[in-house]
Amino acid sequence: MSKPIPKSHILKIPPYEAGISQLPKKKKIIKLSSNESPYGAGNKVTKAYIAALAKLNRYPDSNCDKLKKAIAKKFSLDYKSIVCSNGSDELITLIAKSFAGAGDEILCTEHGFSYYRIAAIAAGANTKIAKEVNCSVNVDNILKQVTKRTKIIFLANPGNPTGTYIALGEIKKLCDQLPKKILLVLDGAYAEFVDKNDYDPGIRLVKKYSNVIMIRTFSKIYGLSGLRLGWAYCSTEVSKILNRVRNPFNVNTAAQEAGIAALKDTKFIKKIAEKNIKLRNWVVSRLQARSLFIYPSVTNFILIRFPNDRKRNANATNKFLVRNGIILRKVDEYNLKNCLRLTIGRKIEMKTVVTKLERFLKN
Repeated sequence: MSKPIPKSHILKIPPYEAGISQLPKKKKIIKLSSNESPYGAGNKVTKAYIAALAKLNRYPDSNCDKLKKAIAKKFSLDYKSIVCSNGSDELITLIAKSFAGAGDEILCTEHGFSYYRIAAIAAGANTKIAKEVNCSVNVDNILKQVTKRTKIIFLANPGNPTGTYIALGEIKKLCDQLPKKILLVLDGAYAEFVDKNDYDPGIRLVKKYSNVIMIRTFSKIYGLSGLRLGWAYCSTEVSKILNRVRNPFNVNTAAQEAGIAALKDTKFIKKIAEKNIKLRNWVVSRLQARSLFIYPSVTNFILIRFPNDRKRNANATNKFLVRNGIILRKVDEYNLKNCLRLTIGRKIEMKTVVTKLERFLKN
């Protein structure tokens, strides 16, 4: 019997595994699996979102003019070099299919965001992996993997699910040695959480190197995961290409209005960043006291490595937490054995999780 046959490379795409959000027979759960903001959106965003409801019968601004101007003003950028998207994952897809195809190579790091590989395969390209060192990006290892077929390098900074970051000087080294025909995509999804002087999400690099793209999201510190809103900053030549291939109305009205309001709510965002650092440090110190290894994180999550003891390893710990209505993120798909990723939630959530973990590990 005949049936529609997809392109052969499409069947090679591994389904993306999102963080679990529900548990059977559990009415109350503590979800710490998706790196979402536990604080939601600010009051300014809520008001803007409600006001946008009156415009639902009209198509959204296809060019996201007001939003792009707000982003340009906030970060001192060239308006023409900004591309808005339905989440930053749309940008990853657009970049891959616009600049790579059959026979080309897209380079990712060992523990980089899994969607990079999905986008690469969907574009028909081959993926190459650069080894990390202690769950941190290594520029020399990236450069060793570059070939004549390399078209794109996807680099999350900070990394997900590792939480580690690479300093500006190292990325400059990569840019200086990288052939100019290769696109370097810097994913700064967690940039707002970083408090390191030697970190740059990509703004200075895009201004200096025409082959660098920075992508950002409103899903993390801004608390707009449910609206799907992202943006890119790149050369005007690249922005024209991305605008050519994106859907004409890819960002809905509510998302645009909420994004504009979120950018203005600086006090709210600053408060969240400060809370995150304080709580993250507290959680890390408590868990380290129980001899757990915590990878150094600059984000709103931590990567925990558990003992090899069968009764206290990551799998056993995860089962215990699930029984208690607590959801962390398994990271087996990232080849991170015996590890779990924990999102930094509210103070009461963190106290509950830490107490449960301490009791479990003690027993």
